[in-house]
Amino acid sequence: MFSRIAEKYLPALVVAGVVFFAAVIGIYSRHFGQLAQIWPANALLLWLMITYSRFARMSGWLGACAGYLLAGWVMGDTLLINVWLGAANLAGVCVGYVLFKALKGDSEGLIGPKSVLYLLLVCSGAAGASAAVGTGLSMPLPGSTAWSRFILWFSSELNRHLVLLPVCFAGREWFSRQRLPHWRSIFAIRNVNAAPVGSLAASVGLAAITGGPGAIAFPVPALLWCALSYTVLPLCLIVLVFNATVMGMVEAGLLNFDQMNQRTGVIVSFRLGLSFLVLGPLTVTAIMTTQRALVERLNQSVTWDSLTKVLSRQAYLERSLSLIAKDVPRSGSGIAILMLDIDHFKRINDTYGHFIGDNALMAVADAMSSILAEGQICGRLGGEEFALTISARTPEEATCLAEQIRLAVEKISIPLNENTFIQMTVSIGVAFQRLTKNLKLRVLLAQADAALYLAKANGRNRIELSSTVSGQRSVNAAPPL
Repeated sequence: MFSRIAEKYLPALVVAGVVFFAAVIGIYSRHFGQLAQIWPANALLLWLMITYSRFARMSGWLGACAGYLLAGWVMGDTLLINVWLGAANLAGVCVGYVLFKALKGDSEGLIGPKSVLYLLLVCSGAAGASAAVGTGLSMPLPGSTAWSRFILWFSSELNRHLVLLPVCFAGREWFSRQRLPHWRSIFAIRNVNAAPVGSLAASVGLAAITGGPGAIAFPVPALLWCALSYTVLPLCLIVLVFNATVMGMVEAGLLNFDQMNQRTGVIVSFRLGLSFLVLGPLTVTAIMTTQRALVERLNQSVTWDSLTKVLSRQAYLERSLSLIAKDVPRSGSGIAILMLDIDHFKRINDTYGHFIGDNALMAVADAMSSILAEGQICGRLGGEEFALTISARTPEEATCLAEQIRLAVEKISIPLNENTFIQMTVSIGVAFQRLTKNLKLRVLLAQADAALYLAKANGRNRIELSSTVSGQRSVNAAPPL
């Protein structure tokens, strides 16, 4: 009973609470007789409705209406002003929601350059609808006209949406990818490149000192540098702080644009100019996000085998060379190569088909990966052949690991249907050498490959240690180590 009530009314309560607190913050920022200087409620509500479908129901919209009205009532607005402002805010959010679903249809945020165009269209539609409904509300501004009220409201709403929505989208995407160990990286300030954001702060200071209409363009190079240097969430936060700082400096008279506080047209021009100014770095970071994703996918395809999810041949060889180079300074250690081949794999493919063969390869790779410890390298050399590179103190240590893998593969059952399964075995060749500066990976690989062929020749499902290792011994399926 309680769960059904919570499921029905909790979304409305959450929306009402968010809108109420955000609206109260905005109402506190009003100058006498003017619109709020800070109004995060509409952008937050639009983001909630776009991102979480359970909020975008009738109960959620009613909760938003209640939040607006309750905030206005608590802060002392008259009934007429309270209802009128609430209707204007809801109209903007509704139009923005409809436009977003029609244009973009998802809530992935700033991915790709088109997303910034969609963002501009959605924010413009939301701001225009809110301003159109709110224009009729009489505001005691000197020389106030319907057009001046509309354009002031529109420019304010557009600016707020353009700087707040990207932060919400980027923040959700970033938090969804974090795991507990990664949170420590948030506090790793020493690794942050502070030069771009430092140059932005300096350019804002220079604009304040210089003044004049051209001062608004001073931060452009620094903003673009930030967009090229930081990922999406930090860039969106920088843009938000930059926007709020510049707006605050103008309100405080620290940044003068031709007596803008006395001219409505200059105020509107400044706000619109600032809004379009922040679109530049947002567009750059959207493009960079797409490029980073493409590079990551390319790196993934080059580094990892797409079927078995172990290292590709080239990546395996490169990491093996790095392991040898890293371990050379250590005394008393060695490197072992385990070369592994699935027995009669061609027969599996020919008899049961390549789909079953692929399942066999994936099962073997999973079995090996579950046994390997951190720092032990596994790669697919091609076909049904795998190789492992490990640090080992003795040949026996490497052979013991090979036996664990052999036994694990013996336990694999590949289902053909509900009642039929096939099983596999593997042959493994092991080569071991003490670490020296003259150790060659290709020599070790050749020794392990020769040992693998010996294991195949001696009956398969066994382990052979390379003859170059003193005290050579072979292991077959009967006597476990």
